[in-house]
Amino acid sequence: MKSLFIFCGILLLFSSSQAQFKFLANNSSDQYKAKIFVEKCEGNACSGKATIIIYDKVTDRETDIFHSEDLDFGLTGTQNAKLGWLELGKYQTPLIFGDFNFDGLEDLAIRNGSNGAYGSPSYDVYLSSKENKFLKSEELTKLASENLGMFDFDKKTKKIATHQKDGCCFDKTINYKFNAKNVLYEDSSVIEDSSIADIVTVITQKNVDGKIKRTVQKFRMKDYYNQ
Repeated sequence: MKSLFIFCGILLLFSSSQAQFKFLANNSSDQYKAKIFVEKCEGNACSGKATIIIYDKVTDRETDIFHSEDLDFGLTGTQNAKLGWLELGKYQTPLIFGDFNFDGLEDLAIRNGSNGAYGSPSYDVYLSSKENKFLKSEELTKLASENLGMFDFDKKTKKIATHQKDGCCFDKTINYKFNAKNVLYEDSSVIEDSSIADIVTVITQKNVDGKIKRTVQKFRMKDYYNQ
């Protein structure tokens, strides 16, 4: 009876792996490469539950395993997911590598559905440690899941920027920085409101020594967007 259970388990595992679509992500990082197993691919769209295995490019050693409830990404018209081990392009992969907290180590964001504003992409964000292990960052995951897609990150200014929108005429950009204790805080924000006639109201807020300085300016729409 025990042998029967083992056989059934192996058969189930084999069937599950056969049902998954397999991809390689070798060009999205300088340090890492990945194998991606995703639940379904129909036409040029892949989605569903997925497993991502990260490898070190130099040693070829497995460093971490991740799971996504909905690893949503697209294929080109010439790519056939049924062929197996299809290599994804650098900007096609649902994985984003980068130094998100500016500590010199490469971090990772993994697509997990379209839960952002207006159905935009959402991501789980993992920060790398010196031991080459990734730890999930709840605050960065929140920023990458509740705004208009993945946040921007700028190595020169060491700022993270999120984008928000409300209808056609309201846009807000919020810039975040890390303090000396590596705690994220809101450094500045810019609101562009063009809901009244042909006027754009720009509200700028800046954190200066712990105090918020606020500036309100008004521009003619044609002048503002032609700058």
